[in-house]
Amino acid sequence: MSTPRVLFVDDEPRILDGLRRSLRGRRGEWDMEFANGGAEALERLAATPCDVVVSDMRMPGMDGAQLLTEVSRSHPGTARVVLSGHIEEEAIVQVAMAGHRFLTKPSDAETLTAVVDQLLLHTSAAHPATARRIAGAVRSIPVLPGHADGIDALLAPDANLDTAVSTATRDIGLAAKLLQLSSSRFFGARPRNYSIEAIVHAMGVTMIQAVADAGSSWSPPGWYPGAAPVLAATWCHARATARLAERLASPANRPHAQAAALLQDVGRLICLAREDGEPAAVDLENGTRDGVPFRDAGVELLHLWGVPAPIIGAVAQRDTPHRPEPSGLGVAGAVRTAHLLVTQAENAPGADEQELALLLAHPQLQAQTVDWRQAAEDAVRQAEPSACGAGRGG
Repeated sequence: MSTPRVLFVDDEPRILDGLRRSLRGRRGEWDMEFANGGAEALERLAATPCDVVVSDMRMPGMDGAQLLTEVSRSHPGTARVVLSGHIEEEAIVQVAMAGHRFLTKPSDAETLTAVVDQLLLHTSAAHPATARRIAGAVRSIPVLPGHADGIDALLAPDANLDTAVSTATRDIGLAAKLLQLSSSRFFGARPRNYSIEAIVHAMGVTMIQAVADAGSSWSPPGWYPGAAPVLAATWCHARATARLAERLASPANRPHAQAAALLQDVGRLICLAREDGEPAAVDLENGTRDGVPFRDAGVELLHLWGVPAPIIGAVAQRDTPHRPEPSGLGVAGAVRTAHLLVTQAENAPGADEQELALLLAHPQLQAQTVDWRQAAEDAVRQAEPSACGAGRGG
């Protein structure tokens, strides 16, 4: 196995020298290179690909956002980290689209190495390089067909917090981007178990609008042919499951369960998006792109974006039969239970009745006087039936 390569980019030689000194203890584990600016960084990447690029933001000529955007195009398998001090407000959203992780200067060596180590891990055991390439190219998850009105309402001059919350909890791509940004000090760091609604309140309408506007501008030019019914079903299943998972989960797990349910099929979205107008090698029937299962690509993206681990775990395990501990369902168990209930309510294949009966007998659910099957049917009806009529399924 080759030694991981990490490229550090800054226009100030003293900063690069400081990084060399502080990271000397990792020389036996990483091959480290240091580039004086964006142009030199691209030259080095063209000569020798790297696993991770850590770049300053404020550099003359080619700034960090421009560099990392080009890296996303030319080297999508390379993880991208922004390491910077003050960033002007107008540049914040550029950073949000260009990078995977965001660290502030000064950043201690322990924090920096922990982030790089995380990014050197791949979540797909069977397809590590291809899953990383697919996920690494994603700067923003595109707006689904027929859902542009929600973003338009958010971007209207009279949009308020209620509009922002409604849009963020309905738009899968915006929700994922906000979860990515919420742990960074650039965007107002908050505890990692905050709900999407709480993140919106913490960031404010102006920032949410900027993120939504930038995300829509980065959207790919189209979708894989024939994907529209699948995408509509994906959205409706996610909405219904998120509603139900919020009720199933314990209060402590509720924010993560709701978010995981909303993002459960994010891999399908990124794999069905067309890059540069050309569809990838997609097998819609088997749910793969370039041989990588949609779920693997989605989990890899959430890992790159630093989404909280309980959310990633629940997305990864959504199709795995669960036998939760009597003490609690956990996030993954709540999402799995909601998924099975909603699948059954949709009359779609895939609901294991024996497993579902065991989950419904769990003490956490038995303690509530709720008809969970009826609750699932209600959640499906509430997930905007007009948008969910075609191609139902999980």
